[in-house]
Amino acid sequence: MPNIKDVAKKAGVGIATVSRVINDSGYVKKETREKVEKVIMEIEYVPNEIARSMTLQKNKIVAFILPNSTHLFFGELSYFVEQELFEHGYKLMICNSSEQIAKEIIYLEMLKNNRVDAVILLTNNDVESLIDKNRPVVSFDRRFEGVPYVASDNYKGGVMAAEKLLELGCKKFMFIGDDAQGDASSVITEVTNRRVGFNDCLNEHGVSDIVNIEYPLGDYIVSADYVRELMSEYKDVDGIFAISDAAAAAVIEEIELSGKRVPEDVKVIGFDGGRSFLNLGKKISSIGQSPELIAKAICSTILNLCNNKPVYDQIIPVYFFGGDTT
Repeated sequence: MPNIKDVAKKAGVGIATVSRVINDSGYVKKETREKVEKVIMEIEYVPNEIARSMTLQKNKIVAFILPNSTHLFFGELSYFVEQELFEHGYKLMICNSSEQIAKEIIYLEMLKNNRVDAVILLTNNDVESLIDKNRPVVSFDRRFEGVPYVASDNYKGGVMAAEKLLELGCKKFMFIGDDAQGDASSVITEVTNRRVGFNDCLNEHGVSDIVNIEYPLGDYIVSADYVRELMSEYKDVDGIFAISDAAAAAVIEEIELSGKRVPEDVKVIGFDGGRSFLNLGKKISSIGQSPELIAKAICSTILNLCNNKPVYDQIIPVYFFGGDTT
């Protein structure tokens, strides 16, 4: 297996020069850098990551703790985060917590033990006392004291959903979903603002009779049986805002199975960006959040933290995506 000495010999430079190229540390002339990089490719030299991390005193690894990477939006977000970090020489480690605080504790310990350089944290659990705030941590969709966070403008998204349903002539409104689950029911996250913005906007327009279903969704998916019960109990609801596209999908399917039509009888808006297709062939009208912009904001914060530069909280704009369900 080729080593760093082989690269140096073939490129006609010193080992220190090859090291500077590999670790992107110190000045190397453009022509020399290109020559070294060409040799590395030709002889298929693979740097020793352990040795590099010891030299740099960094692993160049960022852990992303999230509930479930199979969730459509979370999967997209992690994809763009990985792309953005890779361009800056970092690798991404996906840590599926399955909403279990015990797993989140283990993953947070990796940062304390220097096994990762930084953590991106997406959680509904009460973990504030477990976060080492002297180390690089960025929170997504959740505020922790002393920890920078990135979030979509969830409140504005709720307002936009209410305005759209009012514009379309809806008279009886429902919000379905709750980001707090299980033992974390007392935890308030930025996602809660979807409901708050929705209710505030309707109240400002003189609507006070709003059905708020704070159902613990678990991965933002609502059970078909529960939706069936809701539609049976609230037959006059004609405008629904769901906490996610996944929840909206379950709602739409059950509405149509009950004999009503979407959007003719009931209009439904989700939240994530209209990326969910139903087997019925509908594309969900949705409040869209941009995984690309969120990823850029998260990664810029991570890089600034790792390089001791100033950081600030970032709220990312949302938009209305007009699908087939409104």
